[in-house]
Amino acid sequence: MKDNPCIRIGHLKIVDHLILGIADLQLKENETRLSHSSLETVAMNSWDQICDGLTQNDINGAFISAPIAMDLFAAGLDIRALMFTHRSGSVIVRNKTAGVGNIADFKGKTVLVPSELCVQNMLLHRLLSTAGLTFGIHDDINADVSYEVVNPFLMTQMLANDDDNDIAGLAVSEPFGSKVIQKGFAEKVCTSQSLWKNHPCSLFVLKTSFMEQYFEAAEEIISLFVQTGQYIEEAADDKILSTAHHFLEQDKDVTKTALLDSDICFDSSLLIPDIEALNIIQSYMTDTMGVLKNKIDMNLFVDSSFILNILSKARL
Repeated sequence: MKDNPCIRIGHLKIVDHLILGIADLQLKENETRLSHSSLETVAMNSWDQICDGLTQNDINGAFISAPIAMDLFAAGLDIRALMFTHRSGSVIVRNKTAGVGNIADFKGKTVLVPSELCVQNMLLHRLLSTAGLTFGIHDDINADVSYEVVNPFLMTQMLANDDDNDIAGLAVSEPFGSKVIQKGFAEKVCTSQSLWKNHPCSLFVLKTSFMEQYFEAAEEIISLFVQTGQYIEEAADDKILSTAHHFLEQDKDVTKTALLDSDICFDSSLLIPDIEALNIIQSYMTDTMGVLKNKIDMNLFVDSSFILNILSKARL
C-alpha cells in the first residue's frame, strides 16, 4: 500500500489564492481533514518563484497565473490545469499625484503589472486600446503607455517613491490595489470584473506524474478546494474576513476592501475550467500582444474530469 503523500502547493498571498489559505487553516484547526494526503502550502513572493518551484520539482502543484501555466506547458512541463481558483477580483488603480484623470492621461507613463503573462496585463492592454493607446514593454519607445513588471509586494513602495510621477498606476491582484489606495497613493479606476465579467485568472495546476501516482489524493484535494470556495461564498463576511486577514497578512481594512469590493467570486460552478475563455486569453496574448510565443492545445492542458466528477457527486 502506498504511503499518503504530502502535497506541496506553491502560491502567492493574494485574494485569488484565498481558497488555499482557508483550506490550509481549516486543516490545521481540525475543521476538516484529508484521508489520502497531507497539505503543505508554500508561500512565495513572485510568479517567477512559483515557476522555479514547479520546474525544479520543489512543489507538486501551484495556484498560478493562467498564461504563465500555458507558457510552462508549451515549454514541455508536464502539468495539468484542474480548476480555476477564482473568477475576477483584480483592480486597476491610478496614481493620485501623476495627473491621471482618465485613461487618455496614461499616455507617456508606465503602469506596474505583476507579470507580462498575467490576465491583468491583457485586460489593461484591451482597456488602453479602446482609448487608442498602444501598450508595450518598458523599453519600447513606440508605445504610448509602457508596462513594467514588478513584484506586487513592492508596488506600494515604488509608487510612494515615484517623485517624477512617471507611474500612471497599477494593474494587480488584490490586496495590493486596496493597499496602495489605503496608503493614500492611488485611487481605483475599475475592477477587472467591469472589463470582462467572471474572467479567469489563476489556475490550480498539478504535476501529471503526481496525479497518476496519487489519483485519490489529487481528487480529494480538489474536492477540498471546491468545498472551501463554496464556504467562502456562503459564510458570514466577518468569519471570512478574519481568516483572510490571517492568510493575506494585511491590515484589516485592506483585507475587507480587497475581499468585499473586488467582485471576486469563488462559486463552485465557476471554478470549472472554461476552455473557451482560456483560448480567448491565449489568442489575445499570442496574436494581439505577442507576449505568449506558442499556442497550446487547451484540451491537452486542461483536465476537468476531477472537478466535474466532484460536482456531479455533490448534486446527487
